[in-house]
Amino acid sequence: MNSRVTIILVIMAIYLAGMLWIGLKGRKYSETNKDFMTAAKQGSMLLVVGSYLGSHLGNGVVVGGAQYGALYGIGGLWYGAGAALSFVLFALVMSKIVYKKGYLTLPDVLSDRYGGKVVSVLIAILHYSTMIAICAGQIMAGRLLFEYVGLPGTAGAAITFIIVIGYSTMSGLWGVLMTDVVQSSIIFVVTIVGVIWIFAQGGWSVMTANLPATSFQIMPFNAETMIMMFGPSALFGLTSATAFQRTVASKTMKIAFWAPIIASVLVVAYAALPVLMGMYGHALWPEADTSIVFFKLLMEKMPPVMAGLMVACICAAVMSTCDGGLIAGSANIVNDIYLKVINPDGEADQKKLSTITTVSTLVMGILALLISLQFTNLIPLLSLAYSLINAGALIMIVGGVFWKKATKEGAIASFIVGVGLTLLNSFKIIVIPYASVLPLLPALAVFIIVSLITQPKRAATTE
Repeated sequence: MNSRVTIILVIMAIYLAGMLWIGLKGRKYSETNKDFMTAAKQGSMLLVVGSYLGSHLGNGVVVGGAQYGALYGIGGLWYGAGAALSFVLFALVMSKIVYKKGYLTLPDVLSDRYGGKVVSVLIAILHYSTMIAICAGQIMAGRLLFEYVGLPGTAGAAITFIIVIGYSTMSGLWGVLMTDVVQSSIIFVVTIVGVIWIFAQGGWSVMTANLPATSFQIMPFNAETMIMMFGPSALFGLTSATAFQRTVASKTMKIAFWAPIIASVLVVAYAALPVLMGMYGHALWPEADTSIVFFKLLMEKMPPVMAGLMVACICAAVMSTCDGGLIAGSANIVNDIYLKVINPDGEADQKKLSTITTVSTLVMGILALLISLQFTNLIPLLSLAYSLINAGALIMIVGGVFWKKATKEGAIASFIVGVGLTLLNSFKIIVIPYASVLPLLPALAVFIIVSLITQPKRAATTE
């Protein structure tokens, strides 16, 4: 192991120790299971903005953006643009409703709007599965880093799994929020400095001399690829349970509304930077696998301290994004299935709830670990996860909130059609053009038609 790698690993160890210290500090905000999942409503503007940034800065916009920068050039910033739009959509459409009602999870909205248990359980299971896929994407980044430095990728994924499980069960949402603030702040600054360093090394000349002209086109691919990168991440803003948690954790409605808006502006300002780093790495090593170009640039070219901070922040992003997903998924099991379906009339024993939370978190982590070993590209995995939750939940949630004639039957029909078409396309049973967003159209049509057909039945039942 050379001195550069040693310096980077030492910085990572110190940084992660600091993150664990933050996790220990967060225990005082996790005395009850509800506080564990809402940060005891201690979300200041700084905490909530930082947490929104942390949900995408790291392995999505940074590692994924650099991968796509190496693969497509400047067109790789479409994912970051979708991430920024997702925050705006949530703020404008959902934030005030979620804050006023105190909705902790997606099924909270559905239970309040449609009544009954079927719709809530369907979305709870779907969202739990989606969070597994998102966590798998984060663990995959840890695996790729280990593989690059010459260590077994499986061991890297396993170590990442152990760290995120320990951190999530220890700190709760407050620890996630604070970790996001720290890693987002550092990664923002280090990336800016890194791009300045690249240009100071003559990086632009290297890129223009070694990359094809398409690398400098804003859309060097077909419309379907652009929509796959942009659409699911943007629409996910309306169905993001982690956004629900950040909203409920906010101290005031002003914070709940403005935090995602501010975060979106910062993401727009930032999104092109990791793409440029990926382009520079690809110009230096045109034959290298695009999945490791970013790490290759950090580990071999950038100054060790700068590279160490960047890698440490990415590791922290793995921790915070995974932990946020694990907490959101556990909320589906505890809040939406155990408390509402299995034991709706019983007393909520805190010890039992904590045990259920721990077990559901562990199961999620194990499944995410297994999935992470099957993928090498981050954004397609995230896009699939976003597409699934959007196909199943977007129409019934937004339609239910804003259309008075929406019915439970229409919601179930839209879920079946949306998720069914997405899965059929994923398993290559049928081929759907623009599959990342197109299933929403038949899901919407079925939602409207079935809701209108079932209106008389609802009226008759009421009478």
